[in-house]
Amino acid sequence: MPKQEEKQIVSYTKDQMFDLVSNIDEYKEFLPWCNDSKIISRERFDDHEVVIADLEIGYDQFVYTYRSEVKLAKDKSFINVKNLDGPFKYLTNEWKFADLDENNSEIEFMIDFELNLSLLDVLMKKFFNLAFQRMVSAFIDRAKEIYLSLIHISEPTRPRL
Repeated sequence: MPKQEEKQIVSYTKDQMFDLVSNIDEYKEFLPWCNDSKIISRERFDDHEVVIADLEIGYDQFVYTYRSEVKLAKDKSFINVKNLDGPFKYLTNEWKFADLDENNSEIEFMIDFELNLSLLDVLMKKFFNLAFQRMVSAFIDRAKEIYLSLIHISEPTRPRL
């Protein structure tokens, strides 16, 4: 039953942030407590894409894989996630992306879940706020890492005087 919502203005476009969040295969490289991440299937529709993905999450001896259905808006305005299988009684999360100007956007993130495992659920509730902040920060840090390095690569080299 932990539920958390966050809204932030970031120095990246909505498309950049959408691309980063929708790149599930790379979660294992930067997301805390994500040991593995992989896309199982993709199905494209006129206005959205549905991805089935597995995430292995855990810490120490508590390691679980859960499967989610991820709905990706074609206009890159939102991502909706719902749990299909794993240690959750339910899990939903939603990302919303909106450009503010050509270089900045607002991202909204909401997550709501309950675990099937009562001991782990009690532990997660206790540390949920910290875990949530670390997850949101991980995405923003990843954006800095990816998009700032692209700026430096694409800048022309200037001769020294």
